[in-house]
Amino acid sequence: MSLNAQREKIKFGSVSLSDLENNEFQKYDDAEAVVLFDGGVTNFIEEEGRFIIVFERTRRIKILTKAGLDFSNINIPYYQQDMRNTELINDIQAISHTLVNGVDQKSVLNKADIYDEKINNNWHQKKFAIPGVKEGSVIEYSYTLKSPFMFNLPDWEFQSKIPTQYSEYEVHVVPFYEYTYLAQGVKNFDYTNSYIGTGSRRFATIDFKEMVYEFAMKDTPAFTDIQYITSMNDYIIKMDWQLARIIRPNGSKEEIITTWAQMVESMLKSDNFGKFIKSSSKSVEKMIKDDQRLQEISRLENFEKAKQLTRYVKENYNWNRMRGKYASKNVKEFLNETTGSTAELNLFLIGMLRAFDIEAYPVVLSTRDHGKIKTDYPFESFFNTLAILLEIDQQFYLTEATEKELEFGKLPAEYLNEKGLIVDEEKQGWVDLNITLPSLESEDMKLKLNPSTLKLEGEFVKTLTDYDALQYKRNKKLIHRELTDSYGLIGDIQYSETNSPSVPYIIKYEATYPVSTFEGKIYFHPFLNKAPTINPLKAEHRTYPVDFTYSQKKQFNTIIEIPDGYSFSVIPESVQFSNPLIDFSFEVLLDPSKRKIIAISTYVLKKSVYEPNEYKQLKSYLAQVTEAYAKQITVEKQ
Repeated sequence: MSLNAQREKIKFGSVSLSDLENNEFQKYDDAEAVVLFDGGVTNFIEEEGRFIIVFERTRRIKILTKAGLDFSNINIPYYQQDMRNTELINDIQAISHTLVNGVDQKSVLNKADIYDEKINNNWHQKKFAIPGVKEGSVIEYSYTLKSPFMFNLPDWEFQSKIPTQYSEYEVHVVPFYEYTYLAQGVKNFDYTNSYIGTGSRRFATIDFKEMVYEFAMKDTPAFTDIQYITSMNDYIIKMDWQLARIIRPNGSKEEIITTWAQMVESMLKSDNFGKFIKSSSKSVEKMIKDDQRLQEISRLENFEKAKQLTRYVKENYNWNRMRGKYASKNVKEFLNETTGSTAELNLFLIGMLRAFDIEAYPVVLSTRDHGKIKTDYPFESFFNTLAILLEIDQQFYLTEATEKELEFGKLPAEYLNEKGLIVDEEKQGWVDLNITLPSLESEDMKLKLNPSTLKLEGEFVKTLTDYDALQYKRNKKLIHRELTDSYGLIGDIQYSETNSPSVPYIIKYEATYPVSTFEGKIYFHPFLNKAPTINPLKAEHRTYPVDFTYSQKKQFNTIIEIPDGYSFSVIPESVQFSNPLIDFSFEVLLDPSKRKIIAISTYVLKKSVYEPNEYKQLKSYLAQVTEAYAKQITVEKQ
């Protein structure tokens, strides 16, 4: 590394008059706020005969708009394994600075206004709102995080949803731990430096000096194009750190993980992974003797056997909404409590499948919100949950045990994140998680125009399959939200009586929908507001994929009847095209009676993920789709 520029420094609690006065920041058009300074320092200190990590952070933000006020609400996450092994957040300070009659009016955070919130069994967060913040204010906060987890040296993000003027990270490493890092989205740092620290320290009779690494970046733009991505973390400019080796005072060395094969071997030897699977198989062998349903399943063909065993676990054991790749309890506890995390449920199902002589392998993966897996270095932290790969009659299937309403062979949508790693001594490698068969969402409408009320009235039927169906099953409020204020609901909404994953989910209701009028003419879109009339892709260019999670098929069918004395004066022209990216057809037909029209359309997004080099074409095709849907039907009185 080499010195490329000069670092910047700030004094906490002291803000320059120019920062308080400046409300324009011409380089950052439309920004809600700007990070003026973001600095982090990681040190290793000795405590009770062992090293702990101490991370200090100071952040200063200029609030530019009313929407920017949200950045004064601060959340600081920390990890807790148990009462002894936990991260601690200390020394929280926060101040807002507001220019009042040329004077810096400061509002200081009261310690009593800092709250601790439990996110899940392992993650907590400190929460507080910086007081006295207004448009034009400068806010700053700092804190210290102490961590006993040497494997978890804090990462650093140089980029966020708002622009950053200056961001720096400084890491002091002791010679007993070696780390490697991945720099994402970085071509060149504005400042880099590494050197041997000047001060001498002593640990376990050994004198040593620290190695210091420094990184800084200036004028990092906001990450704003957040539509159709997995997670911001996959694309923002940042550094990920991973423990690679431990060098003990006696000279012995422990390689943490240097290859994927080593990581797989380590997981298979773990009590909470490989041994949990073996223990599950033994427990299932005992269960079969007393469980008539398991006995019946054992007589089925392998495919049906795997399907029924997956259903058995989903029906008899509950997911506690916790993700994980390692079990946090033993098999006996899991069976007694009948509740577990993604790890316990799926590892147990693997053990059960193997007890029935079905080839089943764990697949560790990263959910979409957790970020993509980078295959160039075996970071175990890349993974946060697991699924199951089955090999039956030379065919491969992916499944898992938590989502009761998903059909066998389907993973939850949040699992569809490029690839997963097979954890097996012989069958090592990566498995593709993307789904090619599209989910269906179909809208069928049978309507009549009522000129006196200026509304379309009639029946609506929504038919959904797979992931689209699951969204509406999980949240019955979705259909109400979709109807908005435009629809006048008549009676109750009817839902499918069956929740079978293999049967389409159907929602029926009657409603009214208002039409537009101008100079005595009546206008409406063929599919009302059900079909998109605005292109969802806004950016001129895109350097990362457009990720729709899964491929999609949308169908629209409308029959609209008008009363005597009215006629259709304008009907949109038909549009149809097919290419490797999208299939689209749109047609409006006039019934021979001339009192009805039938509008029919289908569009299919053939891929779940479109690469950056396909963006321009994809945007152009979606423009044609939304342009067709934006055309209106015109009705006139004869």
